[in-house]
Amino acid sequence: MNTFRMKHAALAPIALVFALGLSGCGAGEAESEQPAAEAGHAEGEEEHAEGEAGHAEEEAGGERVTIPVESARESGIVVATAGPGAIEETLNLTGRIMLQPSARAEVHAPYSGPVRAVLRNVGDSVRRNETLARVESAESLQTYAIVTPIAGVVLDRQTNIGDVTSEQPLFVVGDLSRLQAELNVATRDIGRISSGQRVFITGLDGATRVEAQIASVLPTADAHSQTLIARAPISVAQGSALRPGMAVRGAVVTAAQQAAVAVPRDAVQTLEGRSVVFVRVSDDTYEARPVTLGRTGATQVEILSGLAAGEAYVSENAFLVKAEIGKGSASHDH
Repeated sequence: MNTFRMKHAALAPIALVFALGLSGCGAGEAESEQPAAEAGHAEGEEEHAEGEAGHAEEEAGGERVTIPVESARESGIVVATAGPGAIEETLNLTGRIMLQPSARAEVHAPYSGPVRAVLRNVGDSVRRNETLARVESAESLQTYAIVTPIAGVVLDRQTNIGDVTSEQPLFVVGDLSRLQAELNVATRDIGRISSGQRVFITGLDGATRVEAQIASVLPTADAHSQTLIARAPISVAQGSALRPGMAVRGAVVTAAQQAAVAVPRDAVQTLEGRSVVFVRVSDDTYEARPVTLGRTGATQVEILSGLAAGEAYVSENAFLVKAEIGKGSASHDH
């Protein structure tokens, strides 16, 4: 019994030392694990921050697309240098396209008599002094030619073979290359419209747009609309979409103010809900640059930020660059 107690007493200090050793070891491991975990967490936050910074840089820089120089030239992509420009204030009017007074001719028969031949019909193109019909004079019984005094298109025909001529015109001929916009000016705007002002005539489809000049403002008001008529002559090429009788809009330039940086309206495109201008960053690379817009005029828009004077940007057919970026985004999403 005494021997057992002596052995137990001798083992007790050894057990205590062993327990303390284990306790110290556990504490060391816990302390070493805690800094490692904190370091891993800090490293993860740093990587996340770097990722956010890269994403922000990508957004700030905008999307880019590469278009070979030759392809851009063939597509009609035009690059200009950003700089100052005039922002024009305009007054919007509505009206119609008509023939200029000298571009319309009513063709009469100078002598009464039966019509023996009709040589031209509505829609036919005719030259000046070309024969439209032949009439037999009731007095001399001689047949004479009815000719057009102007070149143009036969717009109306009011005769047939066997008809007897009268004071009514036989034909109406119009020169469709000489048109004019007749714009309605409300009485409140009479003082703002005068001859010599520039005006941009646009078809209702928005596709046809020509520049003209106000030639005159009629002194009397239209009885039905109670508006004055401002006339702006237009010279158009053969095959133009503008035709007599068509409704049009007219933007009359009434004032102009200078802007430090201004670009054509078509140069500004909408990409992912933002207004952008495509800046050329190298010979064949274009970048979508977000811009802040200011005043908008008839042809130009003011750029407040995002595009600096001296930078090269796409001034014409910018929508083609937008389409190329759209193709790239669709391919990336796929």
